[in-house]
Amino acid sequence: MTFAALTPDLCTVRDLFAGDTAYSVPVYQRSFAWQAEQIEQLIADVADAQTDGSDGYFLGNLVVTPLAGKRDLSVVDGQQRLTTLYLLLTYLLRTSEHEHPQHTGRLRYESRPRSSETLRRIDGGYPEQSVRATPESELEQGIVRAFNVIEQTVQQKFTASQQAAFLTYLLDSVQVVRVTLPDRTDLNRYFEIMNTRGQQLEQVDIVKARLMATLDEGDRACFAWVWDACADMDSYVQRSIALGDAELRTALFGDTWTWLAPTDFDELHGIHQRLKQAAPGSIRPSGSMTLSQAIDVYAQSAAEAPADPSETDRFRSTIEFPSLLLHVLKVFLSESGESEGALDDKQLIKRFNEVFKQRGPADVRRFCFTLLHCRHSFDTFVLKREHLARYEDDGEWSLQRALKRTSGGRHTLGYAHTFQRGSTDDEAVDGRTQDLIHLQSMLRVTYTSPRIMHWITLVLRHLHSRDAASVTAEELVDLLRDYARGKVSESFFTATEPQGFEVPRIVFTYLDYVLLKEHAVDGFSRDFDFGFRTSIEHFYPQQPDAEQTGSVVSSECLKLLGNLALVSVSANSKFSNSLPRSKAFNFTDTIERQSPKLALMAQITREQGWNDHQIREHHDAMRAMLQADLQ
Repeated sequence: MTFAALTPDLCTVRDLFAGDTAYSVPVYQRSFAWQAEQIEQLIADVADAQTDGSDGYFLGNLVVTPLAGKRDLSVVDGQQRLTTLYLLLTYLLRTSEHEHPQHTGRLRYESRPRSSETLRRIDGGYPEQSVRATPESELEQGIVRAFNVIEQTVQQKFTASQQAAFLTYLLDSVQVVRVTLPDRTDLNRYFEIMNTRGQQLEQVDIVKARLMATLDEGDRACFAWVWDACADMDSYVQRSIALGDAELRTALFGDTWTWLAPTDFDELHGIHQRLKQAAPGSIRPSGSMTLSQAIDVYAQSAAEAPADPSETDRFRSTIEFPSLLLHVLKVFLSESGESEGALDDKQLIKRFNEVFKQRGPADVRRFCFTLLHCRHSFDTFVLKREHLARYEDDGEWSLQRALKRTSGGRHTLGYAHTFQRGSTDDEAVDGRTQDLIHLQSMLRVTYTSPRIMHWITLVLRHLHSRDAASVTAEELVDLLRDYARGKVSESFFTATEPQGFEVPRIVFTYLDYVLLKEHAVDGFSRDFDFGFRTSIEHFYPQQPDAEQTGSVVSSECLKLLGNLALVSVSANSKFSNSLPRSKAFNFTDTIERQSPKLALMAQITREQGWNDHQIREHHDAMRAMLQADLQ
């Protein structure tokens, strides 16, 4: 197969489903797997492009091949994006009078009856609630959850008129390159080529090369050393910057291997010079460089020895390296506030070009040290996901500092909870570290997109002017609680108090945090884990199950905060349209994993029932609790 034989078409979303084009997902493709984070990000990206006035937004590639003897196109690559677009169109068109392409029925699945049945129900105009009420075994739950995420995201993000404008932009301005492989393509050969081809330069590569191009030989080598270590986001920087070199690690992080010792780039450069003298083969070519030459030098960086798999598989960073660079850039510039697009990784090159086009080597060297300082602070004081055999597949929230362990005269890198006194291997998280984990994980699950994780910038900026060894958990808790309080105040206590799907996620998550920390709620302890919850649950349902009996709630109370809680998509699906008493008694385990506020509502229901009186009373109590906390 030659790439010249490929047939690429630049299609709008309207074009994708024009005519009689239909798409078939082959059985070898994995099931739909996008989670709330990816779906919300796609919607946010398109909405941002629309707000910015962009003529078009490129969504990526869709690779297809003709099906023999049929007019359908088999989806080779891009199923997740295509399915999300299909479901998004379906939801937006339900309440729109927009003339739209006949996309209904144009997405099919080979040998997957549950997936096909799920789309059939959604396509056929069934109320979304009937999909929820169907037994889980009959439907593809990944698609059900995705549709639920789309519903809530759109309702929270757009008014009715904004939805119509967003739909128009989605149909006519969002573009996809549809690449059609020749008939009878050897797909095994195609995947082999795509998986083994040389990787293209990414934005971080271009930024790195442009910054390096301003430096002399010695500074370039030091810059590349620091940059490459900081780019390895899933291991602590103490490991990646001094792989297997105990002496170097001590020079950089002291005898304990915990706190960064150099205070500026010159000290880093001195340490690196000693490193080069010990390993002269690492010296780079000298002389001034163009951008293309800098890219060549960057590409020749010697690969580090592979890390111990038990180390690299243990931790997962909260953000990727491009996002870290944007946080560091804000710290470098001493920027406060949450300017639009400042953390948008699509604008990485543009942001760095704007900042450094008039700056020289001194500023690049200062940025290099700022990067290392922030990366060390990030590792030590910003939570990660930790994966160990004793944890579930998703891992657990972790806030640990790196340190030196010594056994049998051999030094190795180990970890202890960040604010735990001493350096013991105690698995139990100390109280001070746990307090900060709860607060940071609350913010992490609230602001799921890296582009709105401004709280991380806040932490890094605060730490940049502090001696890391003297930082306390209490000062970081106060810093982040004040941040969360500001968000609650500006989004909830407004002239027109939000209701229903308009209540911001931070109101629910911060309420849960306050309840967890300062109030006794049955079934909850310090071990509670803030998980990703994106569905607003009406405890008394909007369309109650007709077969159940119980108190009736008025329309005035239905959308009050007192009747709402934030739950996961799967929990929302389980609850379906059951009445509060059924939820309170039949789903106790689910409730206790979801939300302290939800547990409190269930407790009230079991003791008193759930009607207008209980809703208003609970609403007033939660509102008063927030007001007292904000003062």
